[in-house]
Amino acid sequence: MAAAGALEKSFVELCGAERETQRRFRDFTVGGSELVGLSGTVKYVESAGGFYYIESSKLFSVTRNRFIHWVTSGDTLELVEESLDINLLNNAIRLRFQNCNVLPGGVHVSETHNHVIILILTNHTVHRLILPHPSRMYRSELVTESQMQSIFTDIGKVDFGDPCNCQLIPTVPGLAANSTTSVAWLSSEGEAMFALPSASGALFVLKLPPHDIPGTVSVVELKQSSVMQRLLTGWMPTAM
Repeated sequence: MAAAGALEKSFVELCGAERETQRRFRDFTVGGSELVGLSGTVKYVESAGGFYYIESSKLFSVTRNRFIHWVTSGDTLELVEESLDINLLNNAIRLRFQNCNVLPGGVHVSETHNHVIILILTNHTVHRLILPHPSRMYRSELVTESQMQSIFTDIGKVDFGDPCNCQLIPTVPGLAANSTTSVAWLSSEGEAMFALPSASGALFVLKLPPHDIPGTVSVVELKQSSVMQRLLTGWMPTAM
């Protein structure tokens, strides 16, 4: 009996929160009249990715053991927020882009103090989704609930066609058609930056102004002679 008691103290069984047996996706269509006549017939390979919160390893954080993962296929992007500790409600969405296909690796997630920002590139458009950060939704330092609302709960209120957060990729001479290479990031000023290759081997960078500051959309070509200057002045992130 003593041996059995010692064995019981040597391990802990982790019991996950009770979850739905089948994930329920909520479907949304992204696009409008500006996409009529565009072709979404270009086929790209399927892709997938994931994102974990900065404080996902903190014991008492609302984002502890919490992450986002996604899958792209043709014109469809599936996004799911998961937690290993609790059941997240309304945590799965499916976005369908009219007459567009999502680029492989065309989904990028960033985290700020107040928001989770998802940047998306298709073969014709760029998009920015601004969602509340979990810490803004639940301000308690110690989370004791067995279930919580996901950051996707109120996504039905998002205006996907808002020109501040959705733009056609302009027809620019030299921009490589149907490119499968892209990257996106947030600048230190909160601008959304999308980079696509040109046919000459340079880069085109499309910039959306910060979501809470009036501004204009701009497109800049980074040629070989100016690449280092742009890098040093903050156009490109260190990772590139």
